[in-house]
Amino acid sequence: MKISVLGATGAMGGFVIKAALQEGFSIENKVSSKDNIGTLFNNTEAIIDFSCPIATESMLRYAIENDEKVPMVIGTTGLSKLHTDLMEECAKRFPLFYAPNMSFLIAIINMTVYAMGKLLGEDFDVEILDIHHKFKKDAPSGTALMFGKTIAKARGRNFSDVANFVRYGIIEQRQRGEIGFTVQRCSNVIGTHEVSFMGEYENIKIKHEAHSKEIFAKGAIQASKWILKQPKGLYNMNDFTKDLMVPMVKSLYKDFFDRNIEI
Repeated sequence: MKISVLGATGAMGGFVIKAALQEGFSIENKVSSKDNIGTLFNNTEAIIDFSCPIATESMLRYAIENDEKVPMVIGTTGLSKLHTDLMEECAKRFPLFYAPNMSFLIAIINMTVYAMGKLLGEDFDVEILDIHHKFKKDAPSGTALMFGKTIAKARGRNFSDVANFVRYGIIEQRQRGEIGFTVQRCSNVIGTHEVSFMGEYENIKIKHEAHSKEIFAKGAIQASKWILKQPKGLYNMNDFTKDLMVPMVKSLYKDFFDRNIEI
């Protein structure tokens, strides 16, 4: 498979190139945010982007203005509604995969917090902790925001109505359904996320720690192989993992609630 990498000179770009070569891919174009964006589309089957919002925007605009139809996998974080709108426009022409976190375990956790949001409801307060290295520029992380939006969706609430990003000075009493965020940026932490559901009499926490950025690169490589088989449209990790996870979950719960199981 022939791919182009945007953000090739960055840390994640290096991991993507390494993972792609291990998979037997051919790296046709290695492009940084300062290079000619148009070269990304030369003689390639897919583009993998781990760059910065400005470079991602340039790539998407170029694709629209030049009617390019090369499938894309975007893992850049810190994107805005502008980028989402551009991705949706591109997705009318070709398949585009976007995920702020390419880890399969994160996909499983996201499904879990959705279930907990449904089952526990607003009697449980939710706090999301996001810890990354001191060089990360966006906060909260895309993954932390994803968890918050997932829980809000499970509860039937608009995320913007319940998200609380700032606590300073004299603050109001916590509102029912509020989803709080705490951000730490320190040292060389790859990425830690913790979602806490805190009730009056008991609490539960779900924590994920990434020990290497290679997990995101490997996920992007698998996504690039998958996206080539999809029709035009905008896809995410839920789409990518659905075919595998839905049958697995159905079987899991069928077995769990079997009367023959001894607890």
